[in-house]
Amino acid sequence: MGRKSRYWDISKPQSRDPTDLIEESKFVPLTPEDPLYGPPALLLLGFEVEEAGQLKEFLKAIGGEFLEVIFCTEDMINRSLYEAVTTKQPNLAAVKVAKSIPRICFLSGLSGEEMIMLTEDFPESGLEPAVFAALVPNNEDKLLSELIEEIMGDHEMMTGNQSSELSADQVI
Repeated sequence: MGRKSRYWDISKPQSRDPTDLIEESKFVPLTPEDPLYGPPALLLLGFEVEEAGQLKEFLKAIGGEFLEVIFCTEDMINRSLYEAVTTKQPNLAAVKVAKSIPRICFLSGLSGEEMIMLTEDFPESGLEPAVFAALVPNNEDKLLSELIEEIMGDHEMMTGNQSSELSADQVI
């Protein structure tokens, strides 16, 4: 694997020189050939449990119904990313999602091609935009709280956007 970075970036080209962005950020370009890593799951931060039905319909439409959908809870914030993506939530009605956190979707257990397809098709889901990130060997042991800060900082740098407005075509 030998990746130097914590995230894959498949965002659209920005106005800045891409080599400057790669050097300043923690991104590695995502390619269709990238291998699977981690359990098949979507870890959703800043999403509401009420969005589960709409998300599952979207996943079914794109052939992603095999993915475990996990909503981030307050206790996950101070746990590792790997612990969070392996959490079981058999009763979504009982899940109390973490509040006041940005909308981030961590992708796990997908090939590069599958991640590209999911993120490109996400706007068709009708859900609010999110920033996408992937579980990779270099970030699996980091605390979610640290990753949230890093991802949103890098997202703002990549988009030049200092507000909380997120674009679904930005993948970190």
